[in-house]
Amino acid sequence: MSERTITAVDRYLRDGGPLSVADGAGVIGELERRMADVLGVGPVLTFSSGTAALHAGYLALDLPPGSTVIGPVNTFHASLSPALHAGLNVVLVDVDPETGTLCPQALAEAISEDTACVTVSHHLGHPAEMDEIVAICRERRLRLVEDCSHAYLSTYKGRPVGSFGDLAVWSMQARKRLCAGEGGLFAARDRALYERAVLAGHYRGRSYQLRDASLRAFADTGLGLKYRLHPLGAVIALAESEDLAARVARRDDVLQHFSDRLSRIAGIRPPIVREHVTVGGWFSYRPRLVPGEVGPDVTAGQYLAALQSAGVPAHCPSVGSLDQMALFSRPAPLRVVEGSWRPRLHGPFDGDRAFDQDKINVTIRDDDDLGVIDGYVQEFAAVSRRLGTQDAR
Repeated sequence: MSERTITAVDRYLRDGGPLSVADGAGVIGELERRMADVLGVGPVLTFSSGTAALHAGYLALDLPPGSTVIGPVNTFHASLSPALHAGLNVVLVDVDPETGTLCPQALAEAISEDTACVTVSHHLGHPAEMDEIVAICRERRLRLVEDCSHAYLSTYKGRPVGSFGDLAVWSMQARKRLCAGEGGLFAARDRALYERAVLAGHYRGRSYQLRDASLRAFADTGLGLKYRLHPLGAVIALAESEDLAARVARRDDVLQHFSDRLSRIAGIRPPIVREHVTVGGWFSYRPRLVPGEVGPDVTAGQYLAALQSAGVPAHCPSVGSLDQMALFSRPAPLRVVEGSWRPRLHGPFDGDRAFDQDKINVTIRDDDDLGVIDGYVQEFAAVSRRLGTQDAR
């Protein structure tokens, strides 16, 4: 946390700021208004986590029980797992082998009579191919959810992510580009969706303000869930948001520099970024090793170990694809969802496997400058030379 953030939290507590806000006033409302402006969407509603915001979103869509949500096989589980708790089912489909985002062709082939919704994840910050996905959803009359948790300020053909779907969600968990510790942001163009999301997680204070009288009648209880953001989380996020655009731009400059230098090294391919998108903040930077170009017997494990020995903060991507997780490959261990949660795998997942193959995750801190990056580049080059020479022997 920056000194600005620490000072803001200290001031809020010393000034006696409320530690629970039910009506969207004060620091909660200030954060929502600022993020609607920063993200180019609105109105924005805060939640206790991105997962909670997605649960409220699936409830707000009010889809037929047992209908299916199609999503990418490689997203974080919480992009889709909240659908379980909304009486929905999930179908996993393949992704683009270059960007890791939902493959439009795989999406189109997976649609069936019970499909009601599509969820896209702008994976690692790279926007999905929204023109094709939106066209498919409109043609088939499917709802569209955008999980933008990795993609703060990413754009697709000049338009901000989160502005294409029926609703969009951002996480403010500690590793995200905008941090509240834990927290989530929800945005919807349709006022009815917004109000149902309020009812799903913000009973009493906020629900008393709903315009729809039929929903307001349930304001005392909402839908029985409490998903409000803690005010201290809002204080942290507000302070961190002040320089969000500058931090994202700086990180983009640093990683473009990294990609340019890595592209000159034998056996290394920097992450692919399509010309019509921007990658806001780069949630994770993962170049790919082409072992045969370093030496015919060099493995990704050997290369990674050599980088780590040289002090480069590199590791294997640690989260597997959803088809390898029990929640998405067998019935959930709850009788209440026996009739609805029956995940389906619409493979093969060749694109997903190709995207992940021989990737190396390099941890880039926000304060890493070009000098640090050039040091990493030198170590990549040295490892390629050394392993290539050893292999030649």
